[in-house]
Amino acid sequence: MESTNYMNPKYWLIGVGAVNLLFSLYNFFDASGVAEIALTDHYGALSDREMAIATGYEEGWGLFGIPYGILAIGAGLILDSDGQAKMALVSGLAFIATFPILLYVSGTNNYGVPLEQFAPVFLLLGLLTLSGYMHLNKEGE
Repeated sequence: MESTNYMNPKYWLIGVGAVNLLFSLYNFFDASGVAEIALTDHYGALSDREMAIATGYEEGWGLFGIPYGILAIGAGLILDSDGQAKMALVSGLAFIATFPILLYVSGTNNYGVPLEQFAPVFLLLGLLTLSGYMHLNKEGE
C-alpha cells in the first residue's frame, strides 16, 4: 500500500476536526478545572473573581474552537479530493503559524501553557498539512 493512502486529507480533516471538537468541548465544559491548572502553579490559590475571569476565558476559548472542528469535519465530508487537499494544507499551515504566537502571548501573561501539551497538536497539524501537500492536484481520489 502506498504511503499516500495513509495520508488521505479526507480522513485527516475528519480526524483532526474530531480531536479539535472533543478538546474544545472539554475545554468549555471543564473551564474552571483548565483555568485552575493553568494558573495555580504560577499564582497559587486564586480569588473567586480571578477564577471567574479565568473560567470565562477558558469557556470562550472552548467555544471558539468548536466551529473549527465542525468546519474540518465538514470539509472532509463535503469537499472533493482537490478541495480537501487545499483545505488540509491551508488550515494546517494557518494553525501552525498561530500556535507559536498563542504560546508566546500566554507565556508573557503568565498563563501556563506547557509546551509538551502542544507537541501532539503540532504533530497532528503537521501531518494534516503534509496530507494536503501530498494530494495537491491529484485526480480521482
